[in-house]
Amino acid sequence: MSLHPRRFIRHICSSSASELASVPTAVSTAASLAADTVLRGPRFESNLLKLIPRALLFDPSCVRLTLSHLLPSPEPSLHFLLFLSSLVPAPEAAPAPSPQLPGVDAFLLRLPPHLAADAAALLASHLGLHPSIPALNAASRAALRAARPDLVFNLFSTFSSSPDFPGDADTVSCLARACAADRRPLDGLRLLRDAARRGSPPSSAAAADLVKAFAASGNFPKVSDTLHLMISAGYPPDTVVYQCIIHGLFAHKMGGEALRVFNEIKLRGYDIDAVTYTTVIDGLCKVGNIVDARKMWDEMVHKGMEPNEYAYCSFLGYYCKAGDFDMAYKVYGEMLGKGFKESTVSCNIILAGFCVHMRVDEAISVFEGMVTEGIEHDVFTYNTLIQGLCKVGRLAEAIRMYQRLLSSGLEPTVSTFTPLIDTMCEEGQVDHAVELFRLMQAKGFEPLVRSNDSVINGFCKARRADDAMAWLAGMLKSNLKPQKQTFNSLLELLSTSERVDDALLILNTMLKSGFGLDSLPCTILVDKLCTGNVPYSHKLEDILVSS
Repeated sequence: MSLHPRRFIRHICSSSASELASVPTAVSTAASLAADTVLRGPRFESNLLKLIPRALLFDPSCVRLTLSHLLPSPEPSLHFLLFLSSLVPAPEAAPAPSPQLPGVDAFLLRLPPHLAADAAALLASHLGLHPSIPALNAASRAALRAARPDLVFNLFSTFSSSPDFPGDADTVSCLARACAADRRPLDGLRLLRDAARRGSPPSSAAAADLVKAFAASGNFPKVSDTLHLMISAGYPPDTVVYQCIIHGLFAHKMGGEALRVFNEIKLRGYDIDAVTYTTVIDGLCKVGNIVDARKMWDEMVHKGMEPNEYAYCSFLGYYCKAGDFDMAYKVYGEMLGKGFKESTVSCNIILAGFCVHMRVDEAISVFEGMVTEGIEHDVFTYNTLIQGLCKVGRLAEAIRMYQRLLSSGLEPTVSTFTPLIDTMCEEGQVDHAVELFRLMQAKGFEPLVRSNDSVINGFCKARRADDAMAWLAGMLKSNLKPQKQTFNSLLELLSTSERVDDALLILNTMLKSGFGLDSLPCTILVDKLCTGNVPYSHKLEDILVSS
């Protein structure tokens, strides 16, 4: 017989936990009351602890029943689990797997990937509840789509105490893809090999991700191993896998090998689609092989495939980089004539081409034309113009462009700061450069090593030897190796400032860094040492020998 909530509360307050746990009606009523309290609002914790004794509230049977009432509502269910974990530590040994609770899978799959991983961990650690294999795989795929390979590993680790562990071929595929995304393709390849030995063929998606990761890092022997694994398992790689290989070969300046692979898959009868042709065209344009790129274009068109915007932009980029703007605009006009719209990407390509060839006024014209046409600027647009303006010595305009970037709401990057710091140092504004350097660090960016060199050379130009030496000491402390010219500039400044002891200290550091002396600083330093000063005589001999 069920009790009225008030009578029930009086009843459980006068009973022991063991007595209550043995009464199914008490547990059932407590679970219903707990679920109802949680569903009423966000501040349920104190009310729960007032209404139901902890021993009963956190009894596994009561928790399971409470969850069974809550599971159709993901957010309250998660809040209850977090409340449980905050007050009841997980047992040292994982609890034995419990019979599946209806609704657990649906609950996990309705949560965002990071919350699903947390919830799965709490269910397993406190109640021995695990998602089914299909639910685990679906949650893992969601984590991969969210670019969170760490969550895939967390989900799998949580699943490790399930009787269904280690999952199925889909589980292995998700893990291998997570390894590829986490830049650990070797671990992913080992997983696929182990699965193949157990008779489970590698999935095309996992193999493609591993091939892409190996190709991106230039590890083409392992690309070959992955392909052999697929072929030996009776699952030959598809066109997508070969697209990844071709793209990686071009990225590592191996255009000849990329063309060989492309021609080989054509001979094998692979269905070469427009994406594959575009990948080859883009790679050929980037390595400067315009003749073969044109052949691929003609071949693609002859097969009835319409070039896409990306293919047009590949040719546009080639001609802009080569400085042939007549051909660039001819390609651009053809592209617009085919119905493609001007875009941030295409405008950035033209703008960058003008900047490379120091035609900055024309680049600015493109920049302002984008405003007129309603085409958005991105951070690459600003960075390209800032670099171009710095390259031709128009620092004040570059600074104004930087300020315009900030006012647009975009966030600067390392490529924004670097040319400004370099140019400020060259033009005698080293203090402003240091301010920008510190701002860059405050934003969480790691400046390039060359920016440190620029600051030291800027101090040397301003004849601020102590500041230059202090900055050099900071570089060395951070295990950063200065450029040879940086040492030479500091040696020359110290020598001409009659600071021979400091010059010899820098000389010693320079030689230990593996550099030899250049003629000018060597001549200046030798001249300063040729004064008959006996303590320096052995140093003079060392310099002459090392030179």
